[in-house]
Amino acid sequence: MRRPMASHSTIVILEAPLDSGLYRDALRLREEILRRPLGLRISNEELADDSMRQHFCAIDCGAVVGTVSLRPLDETTLHLKQMAISTQKQAARIGTRLMAHAERWGSEAGFRFIVAHARVGAEGFYLKLGYAPEGATFFEQTIPHLRVTKRLR
Repeated sequence: MRRPMASHSTIVILEAPLDSGLYRDALRLREEILRRPLGLRISNEELADDSMRQHFCAIDCGAVVGTVSLRPLDETTLHLKQMAISTQKQAARIGTRLMAHAERWGSEAGFRFIVAHARVGAEGFYLKLGYAPEGATFFEQTIPHLRVTKRLR
């Protein structure tokens, strides 16, 4: 009995420079996944913050299917933010690959720690990757979050 061939796409992770086409596609994905379900839009304040961040995108067949950004908080610590994976690709481990890329980039850039504000309900993703919860839950973008941290290599 012949098995159908599995469809394997190749995911590539690239830097998305501010105002590039990749960055604009990442903004659309963030809006769709992170803001629209909450009845929100990306604010001008968030766009201004983006200018101080390093942005990365996961690309599948030419389409942005994941995004994450990093901002230095100080000389040793990065803030990971705007983690979004397209709904159709959330089971494909793209988030794990984006996180590994972000952590490697941070480590190579000399940072020792990374922090993120995980949405309550999504914190298990971060905990599986070695992040530790820190402090009590708090509200951000109208929903509860938990601060998680990890020491980089």
